[in-house]
Amino acid sequence: MNPLLAVAAPDDLVLEQLTVECDNNEIAIERVDAQFPPNATGLLIYAPNDATFDESFDLDLSETVQQAISASVPVLASATGMHLLNATLDGGDARESAAHDHAFKDERRRSSIFLAPGAKVSSTIGGSGWLSIQCDHRNGISQADLATDLMPSAISDDRVVEAFEMPGHKWVIGVQWDVFSANPMPRGFDAIWMAFMERVTGE
Repeated sequence: MNPLLAVAAPDDLVLEQLTVECDNNEIAIERVDAQFPPNATGLLIYAPNDATFDESFDLDLSETVQQAISASVPVLASATGMHLLNATLDGGDARESAAHDHAFKDERRRSSIFLAPGAKVSSTIGGSGWLSIQCDHRNGISQADLATDLMPSAISDDRVVEAFEMPGHKWVIGVQWDVFSANPMPRGFDAIWMAFMERVTGE
């Protein structure tokens, strides 16, 4: 089967960012509507952190996500896409977490997060325990608002979920950090994106 990445995103920005990389790996890209493409080998749910959606982005992801999970394909939700996936799985809405927002355009606040040992996220990144990262999101998901099918795999010291995963599934992961951001991520954090793409291509 030729790899096909299904993408749920509010605009064409992510599709443009994906084009070169996917072309290099001979991966086709298809924006999803209500129906998950039956031959898709992965699902990406993405929107920049703190993105706001107008009426033109009214995509109901419920059926798409359930079809992807039933097909056991890898699912990655990044930045505000993480909030969309949590809500789709009947979790609560993201709430304002001002301590994680950046005060100035070129300045990021730092936050301590805990990577849960043994979780897929920490295993993929290659580390666990406490570390300090730069934050650039105003809204976040609390543990209380996490969907019941998900478990937190990274959480900040003020209990904002920075990453989650779905136990019992091969690879359903949501991360608060933006996998397409120009801001540098801590060492190893880019491994989430690379591991996702390896699964999409079947490598």
